[in-house]
Amino acid sequence: KMEEEELEFVEELEAVLQLTPEVQLAIEQVFPSQDPLDRADFNAVEYINTLFPTEQSLANIDEVVNKIRLKIRRLDDNIRTVVRGQTNVGQDGRQALEEAQKAIQQLFGKIKDIKDKAEKSEQMVKEITRDIKQLDHAKRHLTTSITTLNHLHMLAGGVDSLEAMTRRRQYGEVANLLQGVMNVLEHFHKYMGIPQIRQLSERVKAAQTELGQQILADFEEAFPSQGTKPKKPKAPDNPFHGIVSKCFEPHLYVYIESQDKNLGELIDRFVADFKAQGPPKPNMDEGGAVLPSCADLFVYYKKCMVQCSQLSTGEPMIALTTIFQKYLREYAWKILSGNLPKTTTSSGGLTISSLLKEKEGSEVAKFTLEELCLICSILSTAEYCLATTQQLEEKLKEKVDVSLTERINLMVEMDTFSTVISSSIQLLVQDLDAACDPALTAMSKMQWQNVEHVGDQSPYVTSVILHIKQNVPIIRDNLASTRKYFTQFCIKFANSFIPKFITHLFKCKPISMVGAEQLLLDTHSLKMVLLDLPSIGSQVVRKAPASYTKIVVKGMTRAEMILKVVMAPHEPLVVFVDNYIKLLTDCNTETFQKILDMKGLKRSEQSSMLELLRQRLPTPPSGAEGSSSLSLMTPTPEQESSRIRKLEKLIKKRL
Repeated sequence: KMEEEELEFVEELEAVLQLTPEVQLAIEQVFPSQDPLDRADFNAVEYINTLFPTEQSLANIDEVVNKIRLKIRRLDDNIRTVVRGQTNVGQDGRQALEEAQKAIQQLFGKIKDIKDKAEKSEQMVKEITRDIKQLDHAKRHLTTSITTLNHLHMLAGGVDSLEAMTRRRQYGEVANLLQGVMNVLEHFHKYMGIPQIRQLSERVKAAQTELGQQILADFEEAFPSQGTKPKKPKAPDNPFHGIVSKCFEPHLYVYIESQDKNLGELIDRFVADFKAQGPPKPNMDEGGAVLPSCADLFVYYKKCMVQCSQLSTGEPMIALTTIFQKYLREYAWKILSGNLPKTTTSSGGLTISSLLKEKEGSEVAKFTLEELCLICSILSTAEYCLATTQQLEEKLKEKVDVSLTERINLMVEMDTFSTVISSSIQLLVQDLDAACDPALTAMSKMQWQNVEHVGDQSPYVTSVILHIKQNVPIIRDNLASTRKYFTQFCIKFANSFIPKFITHLFKCKPISMVGAEQLLLDTHSLKMVLLDLPSIGSQVVRKAPASYTKIVVKGMTRAEMILKVVMAPHEPLVVFVDNYIKLLTDCNTETFQKILDMKGLKRSEQSSMLELLRQRLPTPPSGAEGSSSLSLMTPTPEQESSRIRKLEKLIKKRL
């Protein structure tokens, strides 16, 4: 019975300890062992037979049993340790869980802090964005207001001129002016609720109606139909007209002298204010700012003119006109010309009166951004003064007696403001021209005979383009309100730069074939930049004026033709000479010799070629040498530019 119970216990134990093959394989891989007791197919009988293979081996059975018992005790100790360790797992797990929960709470707190800070940052960004939007709206409204005020000024002046021309029946001038006034008036359709704007609109309509009636009346008077309006007799002059004002005329000299003194003090105050406040600050969002003093001057002029005309329309008005002329000239000299920046050379100062002198070998200091903006501001002011002086002359002629209108002439003063405009443009041209001089000098000093391959544009071209991109956008933005003078600046710069470029081109000698190809590429790059000069660096690309484009194409094409002649082989001589005559329409012996020097030909080789050229040139007029006559008939751009400079210098000196 004991044996049966033991067998049942063994079977139950085996059933409990029976592991799946996968688990058993994993255990063997994790805990590899050679002990037979660890085997899954352990057989106790085989193990005992292994321990006691013979009867003699049973003698040490006690020792084997003790070892097994010791092993059992160790195994029990290990099991006990593992079981005790498992009892602490729950406590350790709870402690780890609590620590994890605390960590999660801390992490949640940090996330909340980050979220709060993010919300604050978002709110701050919204506030900053709102401020920026407000500034953008303010800037847009300010720009709109300034534009509207400019249009309003143009409209008011145009309406006044329109009414004056209508009264004088100047139909030719009215035709152009009326269209401009109507275009400006279109900008004010949404402002018709303003009484002043509505009044200006009504004045324009009244002028249109009056013009129509006048023109019909003139036609009817010139071509009367048979059986019609004999003319009504002219009403006799009123014998009392002007009888009161003539009583004041002998004493109005006191008023005239007073205005002379007041205007002198006003000009002195303008000078002091300019020195105290300095030049206007650069403003790249608008055109060049007109100096506020010029508006103050003409407002004062208008007040004096109205006051004087109410007392007399005779000789006192002529005397007042003389005073106006005096202080218009002083304003031009002291406020405008007197504040133009002075350029400096290595030999000393250079004033306005010597702007047109030759400056070979001298280096001119480059103007700062503030100085460029000041020149543009003075130019815009001079243009405003020129236009307003013309209007002032018309108003004075309206106020004065008809017999005295011929004595009112402000042409000298208008010419003075024109001179300020020319001087300002010349300063801008001179500054940019001088900035390009070092690059052209570097071009002429390069060893063009050693150029081995054609690459990208040369560094001197990049330098010229850099100076153009630095200066031209500033000048264009500050002359936005006087577009025609910006065009004049571009034309004068082209007329100055291109002849100078060709002069330095002739200094590049000798030139190899590859060097000439590189120079031709550089010339083409400069040509493209010059053609794009009026709109360079601008977001709004405008087509350059045809007059400017013609100058650039003609001048730079001549430079390209010179290089093409240099690249052509000089043998046979007849073909080379004919090619020169064909490519250069203004050909002459002087230019031809310069090209031969660029090719590096010796003087002995040049003589026969020059003689052949003289033979193949068109026959000059009788009594003159071929080369000199042809040169006089078709002057080169260099000669033309030199003549223009000398002529301007002579005019300046006489003024």
